[in-house]
Amino acid sequence: MSTTVSAPAPGSKDDGSTTMSKAPDQPMVEASVASEDEDRLPTFREIVDLIIHPVVLRSFAIVLVATVILVGLRVLTWNEIADGARSRYVKTAIFGGASAMMVWFLVLLQVGAQKRWPVYCAVAVMLAGDAVHYVRLANPIVRGGPVVAFNATFASAIPLDGQWEVETANGGTAKVDGSTAVLTAGPSGSSYILARLPKEPDVRESWWLPLGLATLEREETLSWRAQIDRTGGYFVVTEIKQLLIQAVPYGMHITYPDEMKQAKGYEIQTQVTLDGKMHDWEIIRNPREIRLRVDGNEVWKSRSQGPLGQLKVGESKRDAAHGGTIKVERASYRTVLMREGAV
Repeated sequence: MSTTVSAPAPGSKDDGSTTMSKAPDQPMVEASVASEDEDRLPTFREIVDLIIHPVVLRSFAIVLVATVILVGLRVLTWNEIADGARSRYVKTAIFGGASAMMVWFLVLLQVGAQKRWPVYCAVAVMLAGDAVHYVRLANPIVRGGPVVAFNATFASAIPLDGQWEVETANGGTAKVDGSTAVLTAGPSGSSYILARLPKEPDVRESWWLPLGLATLEREETLSWRAQIDRTGGYFVVTEIKQLLIQAVPYGMHITYPDEMKQAKGYEIQTQVTLDGKMHDWEIIRNPREIRLRVDGNEVWKSRSQGPLGQLKVGESKRDAAHGGTIKVERASYRTVLMREGAV
């Protein structure tokens, strides 16, 4: 580009201005120096100068202290049920702190050191991770609350099939008498109730649930208060998967797999199935063992052969040698998470 200064025309006033002209064969440059500076990336030297600026160092110190405190608190409040495996959780917390520092630096390059946005954005990244952790930590399941809970009582005004699946066959009956469910089955008949258990919460569907739901074992507790009147040679108290408990003339007969996965019978001398009185039954199963308690006394235990996942009471065998009545006042089912050290 060439520049020429033209003289003022005769009779005109010379105000000191100059007239710019360009050579015919060169294009006019329209972009200004300011716009070029806005579009270009900062040089390495400019970045270094920015980093060592006192204002930047002060901002960095604030973010560093906040990150150390928040990450430290998150690690100190780790909970196996809420957060899962410790090593993986600690790595995730440290990664969150590093991500916050990176966000601070990137925002700093965009808006400069005089504004507080880099600090705000970095702290926001940290608080987002903290929110997830503390919401999980506050869940009742972490403090021993049930993963699944079912509690049932009976009343004449409440249909039996509201909380239960009712199964009767070959003359068997199921009804509510006052505050008691009465299940009666004659020879070759059946009459039992199966609880409609709530769906177990899934952490894959709800991110705010404790991570232990996906990794930890459960302990199940099934309980009911009932009276048994056996009229046949056998009467089923409960049959759940591989577990079968029957009332027999000498007391109780339990069938459950042994260590070789073969069905094994256990004969138990007891009066609880013979005296016609109400008794409290409780089955507790965890990954190690399964136990049966009646009125608080342990009457049988064995190595666990898998979850039960059901609550069923009453005669389920359609056999000519079976018959009787079970009266149930209440029943419940619950599962809780077990820490790895307790399994």
